[in-house]
Amino acid sequence: MRRLITLVPVSVFMLVAACGGGSSDLSTSTTPPTSGSNVATITVNSGPSQNSVNTGFVTVTVCAPGSTTNCQTVDNIEVDTGSYGLRLVSSALASTFTLPPETDADGNQILECTVFADGVSWGPVDTADIQISGETASSVPVQVIGDPNFSAVPAACSSRGTPDDTVAMFGANGILGVGPYVQDDGFYFTCPSGTCGETQPTLAQEVANPVASFAADNNGVIIELPGIAAGGAVTVTGALIFGIGTQSNNGLGSATIYTLDPNYGTLTITYNGTAFSSSYLDSGSNANFFVDSSIPTCSGFFCPTGTLSLTATITGVNGATNTVPFTVANATTLFDNNPSGTAFDSLAAPEGDSDTFDFGLPFFYGVTAVYTAISNASTPGGTGPYVAF
Repeated sequence: MRRLITLVPVSVFMLVAACGGGSSDLSTSTTPPTSGSNVATITVNSGPSQNSVNTGFVTVTVCAPGSTTNCQTVDNIEVDTGSYGLRLVSSALASTFTLPPETDADGNQILECTVFADGVSWGPVDTADIQISGETASSVPVQVIGDPNFSAVPAACSSRGTPDDTVAMFGANGILGVGPYVQDDGFYFTCPSGTCGETQPTLAQEVANPVASFAADNNGVIIELPGIAAGGAVTVTGALIFGIGTQSNNGLGSATIYTLDPNYGTLTITYNGTAFSSSYLDSGSNANFFVDSSIPTCSGFFCPTGTLSLTATITGVNGATNTVPFTVANATTLFDNNPSGTAFDSLAAPEGDSDTFDFGLPFFYGVTAVYTAISNASTPGGTGPYVAF
């Protein structure tokens, strides 16, 4: 889903937040990832804009289809289990690097308006070969965000949210959507003679989860992040593992499977006696987002007077259920006591959707492995879509 609250400078945050205090452990986590050709390193750090928090990044290489020379390696790509497809910010690409465009039957460039929870991204759809670690997806549609050749964002897109089309605004050089579906759910346009109108490209032309196009290890992903201290960590190193039950390093083990709604990719999370039926686990959210008007807020985050120990119950469509503990700390205290910190497992914020509980990246810290199976893909635990941990 990608839902980010920008981390403001500590001095500014101190001025706008009037919340309680506490102590912290200024730790740095450097647990190495699992090895293998299907493993990419995830690093949680401040990102290219130097103000990211709870955002996991990987490195990808993109090439013109079939080329081994017209390529570029791009770091600081956000990993998002709540969206689908690779999107690259244009300014992070060399001006000499080009990809072939996706066009309609009349030769018009296809563009996309991607709607995230925190804004929209506008840009053309091109075709690329994508390499991540030892895995390659060939001729996959990707979006180039903020392409200066298509700088005029149509009202039909900007009316859906504020455009985040630069590295500074996006907080990353791009985003890798590895959620439980293949195609995304964006809005597509063509702009003949400068006038943009919505269109419906063929399914093969829609921006797509590249994992589904890998030759192997293509039925889902696993995220492994180590646990961190209560006061946060300066950096965290973990792993994005491709495939579920396809190699010796990606088995399900004893993980419980929670199947997702086949149409919406959601499950139910019950908190404080309320069942939120449009809920999800989302590595692209930098906090846990949920409804609780009893918790004080400051600058968009929850800021209780002391750390809260809470629980929520996750229930899959298959009836599998598990009550998980989590904590909510004062965001001001976290940032003030660990000004270099970029990873906090107790960071939370109010949810604007009355039917949603969003377990973001804080949920992933310290869980042995969090699995996301792609819809209609076969796995040892059954057919996706599901999550498991």
